[in-house]
Amino acid sequence: MMDYLKFFNLTDDPFRLTPDPLYYYPSQEHNEILTSLNYAIEQKEGFSLIVGEPGTGKTTILRILIENWKDRAEIALIMTPRLSPEEFLQAVLEDINVKLPSVNKNEMIKAFRDILIKHSETGRRIIIIVDEAQNVPDETLEELRLLSNLETEKEKLLQIILMGQPELRKKLQAPHLKQLDQRITIKATLKPLTKSETSDYVNFRLIKAGRGSVSFDDDAKKALYIMSKGIPRLINIVASRALMAAFVSGNGTIKKDHVRYAIDHLADAPQSRGYLKLAGYVALGVILIAAIIFGAVKSMNRPQPAVTQEKSPKAGAQGMSIAGTVQGGQQRILTVSVESANLRKGPSLEAERVSSAGRGSVFRVADEKKDGTGRRWYRILSADGNEYWISERVAIVGTMAGTQ
Repeated sequence: MMDYLKFFNLTDDPFRLTPDPLYYYPSQEHNEILTSLNYAIEQKEGFSLIVGEPGTGKTTILRILIENWKDRAEIALIMTPRLSPEEFLQAVLEDINVKLPSVNKNEMIKAFRDILIKHSETGRRIIIIVDEAQNVPDETLEELRLLSNLETEKEKLLQIILMGQPELRKKLQAPHLKQLDQRITIKATLKPLTKSETSDYVNFRLIKAGRGSVSFDDDAKKALYIMSKGIPRLINIVASRALMAAFVSGNGTIKKDHVRYAIDHLADAPQSRGYLKLAGYVALGVILIAAIIFGAVKSMNRPQPAVTQEKSPKAGAQGMSIAGTVQGGQQRILTVSVESANLRKGPSLEAERVSSAGRGSVFRVADEKKDGTGRRWYRILSADGNEYWISERVAIVGTMAGTQ
């Protein structure tokens, strides 16, 4: 288990980015959309459209919907929508386990029609779900419309769910796609969480992860909401980094300073670029570092167990697990704050990658240097005596009491 999870007495990572249905937070907006989709499938409404900004939870909703219908329907989930009409049809048939005698389009449509009629007689649904549907070529969208014509006198045989970013709705309003747009009976927009929902969301995920001894104070939650604008993926990214900052400072309560430090640390990170248009967060890490040093000085006044060495479960390099500190001078430590960080031969992105380290791995800092772009690199020492360089953007550096 990762060191920082042990520190907070958590049984799982509460803010991981994978869309796990176990961590589904049932906000009013998410529940209404799920209810609408289930209704559309039950009533054989035909087309449904769900749009939302990246990170608002569309994929999680899809997974819950699929889990709900997997025993009552044949489901084709198209995750790579940049397909020609023929490729799209072939992918759908393969997903619902229809064996094709050939890839002739007419024969594929006939096979599809036969399976639709067969399942209609038994009450089993056929559902096509297209994720990132804004990337579907126009001719393939037209093919989808034509497929929806496969129906009986009483009901539609096929339910199609288009899910994508807001530009999908604009795309469907184009004159040449007007007939398709008119067939969509369910149209919904997945909006970010409100301020109160953001607070509930954080508590909900902590409870799911075992709750442990960690909590976010009100100011931390407020800062988290202002930064993330209620987008769950951004909440997870910043909350995870804030946990790491609190871990390094030895604090079981996540405060506003930890959240601000996380935001400042992520300002240039690739996964957050485009969201973090924030100003006024220059040198916010200074407050946290001061708190870390203060805590380290206090720790010198009481006996502490020695630092023990062990291999991090998700690290390629051998890190150290902080069981405590020894009395003496100050020692800088570095904690990996991402799922997997590259360890390199030199202080540059061009330097050879020689190993990796997982989230929560802790190393002693021997030196630091900036590259030509201004990025800071740390030279770290592993338990087996090897030296590596690691970027500031994938780690948090603090101070602990230790030997010189």
